[in-house]
Amino acid sequence: GPTRLARLPLARVKALVKADPDVSLASQEAIFVLARATELFVETIAKDAYVYAQQGKRKTLQRKDLDNAIEAIDEFAFLE
Repeated sequence: GPTRLARLPLARVKALVKADPDVSLASQEAIFVLARATELFVETIAKDAYVYAQQGKRKTLQRKDLDNAIEAIDEFAFLE
């Protein structure tokens, strides 16, 4: 079948956006962009955390690998 542009379920993303009381309207385009940005964020942090898992001779990510990535990479400082 055709490749989906977003892998996260857009209906779920829309429900999360609507749960914010500060949001009154969100276009389908905005929902798609939020879903895609979330996917890219998760992919990026997972790849960075995987480097730490490899250093520990593991193939499975653990919480400490995410913590190490967050601590080491300036772009993730907002997660501390």
